[in-house]
Amino acid sequence: MITRRIIYVMLIITIGLTPIAHLNAQTIEPQYDMYTDPDHTGAHPVTELWVANYAPMSNYQRIMIMFDLSSYMGGSIDSAFLNIDRFFGCPHGDPTHTKIYGITKSWDESWPENVHISHGTTEWASYTFSSNGWHEIDITPLVNEWLNGTITNYGLVIQALSGNKWSKFYSREASSSVRPYLELFGYSGVEEENDDKRVSFIIRAVPNPFYSTCQINVPEGSIVEIFRVDGRKIYRVESSGSELIWKPFESIGSGIYFIRATQGEQVAIKRIIYFK
Repeated sequence: MITRRIIYVMLIITIGLTPIAHLNAQTIEPQYDMYTDPDHTGAHPVTELWVANYAPMSNYQRIMIMFDLSSYMGGSIDSAFLNIDRFFGCPHGDPTHTKIYGITKSWDESWPENVHISHGTTEWASYTFSSNGWHEIDITPLVNEWLNGTITNYGLVIQALSGNKWSKFYSREASSSVRPYLELFGYSGVEEENDDKRVSFIIRAVPNPFYSTCQINVPEGSIVEIFRVDGRKIYRVESSGSELIWKPFESIGSGIYFIRATQGEQVAIKRIIYFK
């Protein structure tokens, strides 16, 4: 299957006008990927990803993939496509019908190979792998949810429908020409610092993203306020020193927040990301 990346390159060659950079495409390889198989023991091929849901052969493999999107958090995209290369369909190239869900638990490639990971119930995409070669899956809604902090990015799981046999794909450990990748189009970032001429200081917040508490460094005597993305103020304090610790109340959910520090006529703004 011809991917969106190849189509764009062909258009550039044909038209000869638009530089690649103007396409505003961001390509990201997986941070982690693997597959789980609860009914078969033994090490899985690290260069392969399998998916199936076929009871007669006790094949219940699921694919897990996670992309590091930390540098894109707070922005938005027009579209996002998961690209994955199938090299085998069982028994004779039969199609594999699948659904994609968001993973709801932290993991890495030390995850037990015979344990399926938990995932949400929202079906973010459905896709049929009907041939070998590259496949492009639209996961725009899921990626936008990750970027705006509505749901935590633990990656996605590809699960076959009942009765569907194997499809096998290359993993991130395979040759660079066949590794999976995520492609983002129309990415728009968020300004972290106010570019107003009145700004003569910056806000430092560590860690960012954070899970429990965030250390905020501002000039002594600054008024510090924290806002949700909808503009609602949820925190205000006048700092007595250059450092303060913000620990969100239990009612505060995961997401993107903005710190505004004011000292006289000087104002600075910083974006932070909170994961519960």
